[in-house]
Amino acid sequence: EFLELLIQEVRGLKSGLPWEDGVSITPLPEPNKPAYLEELIADAVSKGATVVNADTGGGTRSGALFQPAIVYPVTSEMRLFHEEQFGPVIPVAKFASPSEPLAAAKQHWNGQQSAIFTADPTGESAAKLVDGLATIVGRINLNVQCARSPDVFPFSGRRSSAMGTMSVTAALQYFSIETSVVYEEKSEVSAAAARGIEANSNFLKPIS
Repeated sequence: EFLELLIQEVRGLKSGLPWEDGVSITPLPEPNKPAYLEELIADAVSKGATVVNADTGGGTRSGALFQPAIVYPVTSEMRLFHEEQFGPVIPVAKFASPSEPLAAAKQHWNGQQSAIFTADPTGESAAKLVDGLATIVGRINLNVQCARSPDVFPFSGRRSSAMGTMSVTAALQYFSIETSVVYEEKSEVSAAAARGIEANSNFLKPIS
């Protein structure tokens, strides 16, 4: 059922040039990328996978315009399971329990983002995935695809995907020198003075 729904969604994506209305699939900017994607698909097919939307053009290309390919079932023996393709190839793997994708993620070299899709209001299974992924990736998406968000959210990664966090807040902190105003919490005189200073100091005013 999932594959059928996925095929329908991919089939509805319009291919063309970036400036054309309603276009979602555009030519790849890297000259060697189409051949690389074809290599990944060929490797997967040789090891038992299938391009399940091949009948609607999945995996074909015209020059740099590559039609999205849904490849299933992808296993750990295939390059698609490990390599970050950055192109319109959608590998679909099958797992028997939440522990299996977590184990695969722990063994992987990258750690940018992950996405969890669930309709369970209890959140029990999803919570286990969140707990496991929290130290593996920089961002966990719930019922949405992996993407770049507004800079009010930190953009981070782990392991070989990235180092550190990038955001407006992080940039301000990086280029700032912090000054602390401190007092002994037990001193009522100091606490009262601190409250008065906070109310009148321009330095301590919050940035709006």
